[in-house]
Amino acid sequence: MHVVFAHHEPIDAGRARWVAILRTLAAVAELTPVTWFTPDSAERVREYAGAHLGLELPGGLTVTTLPSIHKRMGLTLNSVFFRAFRKALAVADADVLWLRSDKLAAHAAHRKLATPLVFEAHLVGELWARDRNAGERKAARLHELERDLYAHAKGVAAITRGLLDDIRTRFAYDGPGAVVPSAVDTSVFKPVWNGGDGHSVVWVGTLQFWKGLGLLLDALVAAPELRLKIVGGGKPENEQRLRDEIAKRGITERVELTGRVAQKDIPLHVKDACCAVHPLPPEHSISARFTSPLKVFEYMAMGVPIVAAGVPSVKEVLRDGENARLYEPGDATALAAALQEVAGNPEPANKLSKQAVTDAQQYTYRQRATRLIDLFKQVS
Repeated sequence: MHVVFAHHEPIDAGRARWVAILRTLAAVAELTPVTWFTPDSAERVREYAGAHLGLELPGGLTVTTLPSIHKRMGLTLNSVFFRAFRKALAVADADVLWLRSDKLAAHAAHRKLATPLVFEAHLVGELWARDRNAGERKAARLHELERDLYAHAKGVAAITRGLLDDIRTRFAYDGPGAVVPSAVDTSVFKPVWNGGDGHSVVWVGTLQFWKGLGLLLDALVAAPELRLKIVGGGKPENEQRLRDEIAKRGITERVELTGRVAQKDIPLHVKDACCAVHPLPPEHSISARFTSPLKVFEYMAMGVPIVAAGVPSVKEVLRDGENARLYEPGDATALAAALQEVAGNPEPANKLSKQAVTDAQQYTYRQRATRLIDLFKQVS
């Protein structure tokens, strides 16, 4: 089976999605031939994979560079790439077209491309527009785009059960579907937790409004014996806003900001923490129902005890008292208490750590690739 994957955006090392894209492509290509249509050169792809991920691309992955005009005068001219994509697909002899860009998938739908489309869904666009206050007009446009996309798709791979259920209900999609969560590379993320120092909490990720960092800072105020390390970065304005929020709460001396680090270096930053925290807020659709965060699976594989909000998306993977400590979403006092509980009790923390390491083996990239290929076979 020959799979074509296409994505019109160039690699951006600051976006977590590229970790998942590259590692998933590599894992699928270990099992079946994959051609990747991208605006990036093969050299750029190899450089990112090696320097940021410590990943060697398999022989089964063919990188095909297509012409693109990206962000010239502030605009991205998708039409240039889209036209080249159609021509390349027409001669690719592909059994399956695998996409995760809603724009490119909608383009495939509008052009009625014959290659069976499997869409990898990560959110519901209209709800995401409302989450970020983009306006009802934007939400309506995204609903129409997704309606056309799902009418054309032959298969849907959703990263959570809640997302797949929402897609079936909202868009009357009744074709083949699979829940394909995010994953972890267990050759990079191995058990490294050393028991922690009893007072350091770590958060890893990209600084975005729906990650719950404000609540985490409030919890730190309520737990004065704890320190926090924030590993990751974001847009300059988001980084400055975070510094301002930390200073406003008077906890600057207890918070360390590392900035962005290469994914392969994350274990060095978390191994000494007493726990890792994942404070997703309940009020946004993406955090409550639709996200499958890479960091959760990485924490699990490294054996760092996890304290997480008990939102539905998290509860698809984590179980309170078994492989994580879950707290009432949106409650800073409950979060502070959960952090103190895990930090101050080595024996139960060690139990959470061991079970998480065991459970992480269910979420390797090889298993993610197998789930995708099983879906590809249903539609090809």
